[in-house]
Amino acid sequence: MKQLLQQTTLLLPVFTLLLLAACSQDPEDGLAGTEDVGQAIGTVTEVPDFAAIKDVKAKKKAFFDFMRPIVLSENAKVAKSRERLLAIAAQLKQNKTLSGNDTKWLAFIANKYRVDMPTIKDEKAWELLKLRIDTVPFRLALAQSANESSWGTSRFVKQGRNFFGEWCFSPGCGIVPLKRSKGLTHEVSSFETVNESVASYLRNINRVDMYKPLRLVRQEMREEGKKPTAHKLAAGLIGYSERREAYVDEIRSMIKHNFDLMAGPPQ
Repeated sequence: MKQLLQQTTLLLPVFTLLLLAACSQDPEDGLAGTEDVGQAIGTVTEVPDFAAIKDVKAKKKAFFDFMRPIVLSENAKVAKSRERLLAIAAQLKQNKTLSGNDTKWLAFIANKYRVDMPTIKDEKAWELLKLRIDTVPFRLALAQSANESSWGTSRFVKQGRNFFGEWCFSPGCGIVPLKRSKGLTHEVSSFETVNESVASYLRNINRVDMYKPLRLVRQEMREEGKKPTAHKLAAGLIGYSERREAYVDEIRSMIKHNFDLMAGPPQ
């Protein structure tokens, strides 16, 4: 389980006002026609009893079949946001005036991904937005969810639908670990739905500083016209676990040995 970095980013007043007007609705919704994404699905609150499945391959298949559509659905929301972000960037490059909705959305998304955007054309802010708002290869998410949740059987999955071992730091925000070291105050995040757990994972991969290496690898591959792969991006997870390189190796091994099983039936 990981200690996710806490960052605070303040937007200038004009963007803050726009954010307040837009915050009642998360704009990362809808479908997207990019790789590793799927259609939006309904909320999932019930987790199957994976521990009751004794056949190892059958348990793996059941786990991947359960998690895959949720991961693809949440990835689709991120992909849709990236698509809109790039469209807005193209408009600004042509010196076009943004609509009120696009301006409010930009303020919302900058705040959501913790990007300080003092002006609408701030180059540094745009570099960060393009780096952070992007999908995560679904096999990487599946491997990590299997690893962090003990194939969906952990106490944190059963009690809090937490499939990625994420921590929180406010009293009562989640589940207190039974073996928490003396002096530590963190809890393991609890979610109302499995969808929220996946969305939180994607959001933190995309905005927490310790995962910047993953984002840089992804960006480099996109600039080279290549599809970001789970194997390549796993290198950027060295900060996800205290095990560091051993954790990366384990995730890559899980991806390699379950590659076809992760894909599921033909679409």
